[in-house]
Amino acid sequence: MKSEKFIVLICTLYSVLCTPLWAQTSMLSIGVRGGGQMMLPTAVAGMTGTMSATFGGAGALDLRYTFYGEPTDRIDIGFAVSAGVGYGSAGIQGTRTDTYTNLDYKGNALDYTCTAQYSQTDRFAKADAALLLAMRFSGVTINIGPRFMLPFAATGTVTISEASIDAYYPAYNVHVRNQLITGKLTTPYTLPHTAIIPRYSLLVAAEIGYEWSLSEQSSLGLQLYADVGVWNSAGKNPAPITPLIQVSPITSQENPVPTVTVGDIAPMIKELRYIDFGVRVYYAFSIESDKGYKSRFNTRDTRLHRNRYYWW
Repeated sequence: MKSEKFIVLICTLYSVLCTPLWAQTSMLSIGVRGGGQMMLPTAVAGMTGTMSATFGGAGALDLRYTFYGEPTDRIDIGFAVSAGVGYGSAGIQGTRTDTYTNLDYKGNALDYTCTAQYSQTDRFAKADAALLLAMRFSGVTINIGPRFMLPFAATGTVTISEASIDAYYPAYNVHVRNQLITGKLTTPYTLPHTAIIPRYSLLVAAEIGYEWSLSEQSSLGLQLYADVGVWNSAGKNPAPITPLIQVSPITSQENPVPTVTVGDIAPMIKELRYIDFGVRVYYAFSIESDKGYKSRFNTRDTRLHRNRYYWW
């Protein structure tokens, strides 16, 4: 079975590499991609709460060179090299519960239970490059292959939409909830933060669509596309997990109001998988005619032989 798969793979690669021996077409295209994107998160072990992706918009300019061979009269097979630049947003959201114990200035223990509904939105520009296997038959186009994505100019915003701080005095069996004297966070609370999107990602790109011929040398195309992340630069558990809402100890009677700070969301995330999808619209035009190749390699054309005999 393995040998059969290997033979199929070799034959496929051979057919692609041998396309220059057949009729050829070289195309340049300029287009736009638009749709949605998200980052699917996996939470670290021990994180108490929920975590999910939030959808964001995405748009990009797409430039591409496509080379087609023509192994048969009905299907074109070749490759496409593309480069793009765009902008968009994506993020994560969820709930978080943290428990820990502080001491006040009298040495009394305060058992804190802090719950929060949080979200982080990253906005970023991105550049990408792809090398795709390209196929075209009867106007239908299919492209598939690897795409490298590099985000840049990324910014992040953390929002705490709801928060509850419950301080419990075991010695007195008293709960104090959302009071300045034991800690309170006014919501919605927002702050700028470091973006969580990985510095670079390797994606598997797939495109399918249709081309309408405008003339012998140009066409208009429409494709559905999807890019799924298979590897990125994000580390595994980059930092120890810490409380999302942290209340400082009450250190003195003169300053009895503790400080409440919002921590980092990144330590809560074990993995991020980037995904985008949408529609690509493009205009393509030929930069090389294939007539010369067809006449050069068409073995059924015997006119040269007739001319040779004519001179004899």
